[in-house]
Amino acid sequence: MVGEISCLLCGVLGQADLLSDELRDDRSGSHKVWRCRTCGHIQLFQLPSEEADAVFYSADRQARNIIPDFDFDVWRQKCAEDTDRRLQWLRGVQPPSARILDIGSGYGFFVDACVQAGYEAMGSDLSVQRVELASAHMRGTFHQGLVDEAFVEQFGQQFDTVTLFHVIEHLPRPVSFLQRCLELLRSGGKLLIEVPNGADALVYSCPPYRSFYWQRAHLSYFDAPRLDLVLRRAGFDEFTVKGVQRYGVRNLLQWVDVGKPQLAVTAEEAPNPVVLALEQAYKMHRELALTCDTLVVEVVA
Repeated sequence: MVGEISCLLCGVLGQADLLSDELRDDRSGSHKVWRCRTCGHIQLFQLPSEEADAVFYSADRQARNIIPDFDFDVWRQKCAEDTDRRLQWLRGVQPPSARILDIGSGYGFFVDACVQAGYEAMGSDLSVQRVELASAHMRGTFHQGLVDEAFVEQFGQQFDTVTLFHVIEHLPRPVSFLQRCLELLRSGGKLLIEVPNGADALVYSCPPYRSFYWQRAHLSYFDAPRLDLVLRRAGFDEFTVKGVQRYGVRNLLQWVDVGKPQLAVTAEEAPNPVVLALEQAYKMHRELALTCDTLVVEVVA
C-alpha cells in the first residue's frame, strides 16, 4: 500500500510505502509504520500528539505495556550488561571527574554507575515514575521533564559528555533536538548516541519478531544511512556509525522456535567454549554487516 506522509527526516510531504498497520502495544490503527520514498526513512504516521506522549511517558507505559509485573531490581539486573558496556564506552571518551548528562536516563542505572566510577552525573527523563524510582534508589541527580530551551538556558555548555541511549527514535523533531544537545556541551565535548537498528536482520527474517518490533513509542527507525543523514542535517560532520549486537544466539533461537522475546534473566554459568565461540562469531557477523540490533555513534562537538 502506498500513502502520503510528512517525513521526520527529510521533511518532504510525499509518498511512502506501508510496512505495518499494527503496533505491538497499540491496535487502534491510528499510527502506522511507513517508509518514505524520498529518503528511505522508516517512521510512524500519524504521530501521537504531544499531550498523548506526555501521558504515555509520565506513566512509564513503554516498559509496563510489555512487562505488567515490572520489578525494579530484576530490570536492573537485566540491564546490567548494557550499563557496563556503556560505562566502558564512556571511560574511553572521558576521564573520571568529567561531567555527564544522560538524557532519557530511565531508572538511573547508568547515572548510578557513572557516579560510582567517579564521574559527576545527572540524568533527565520525561517519566515521573522513572525519575521517582531513580531518585529513591540510585546515586546522582535527576531531572524530570523536557530537555527544552529552558533546560538549555540553565545548563548550556556545562557537560563534557551528553549520552542519548535509545532516545532519538522517540523524538518528533530529532534534528533540532540534536542541535540542542550541542548547546549543552563544552567545547570539544562528546555526544554518545545509541539507537535500535532499523536494518536489524531479524526484523526481515522472523515474522513474529517483525510483528513485535514496531511499537508506539518509536517514532523513527534509523538504519546506518539514515542515522548518518540525521546527524549531518543537525550540523555534525565528525562521527562514525558502528554496529553492536546486544542480544545473542539464545535470543535468536527463542524468537525462531517460540516466537517470543527472551525476557527472563538467565542464571550465571561458566561459558561453554563452543557456545562462546558461536556467540562471538554471530555477533561479529551481524556487527560488521550493520544488520545487528543496535547502532552506536560518537560525535565530537
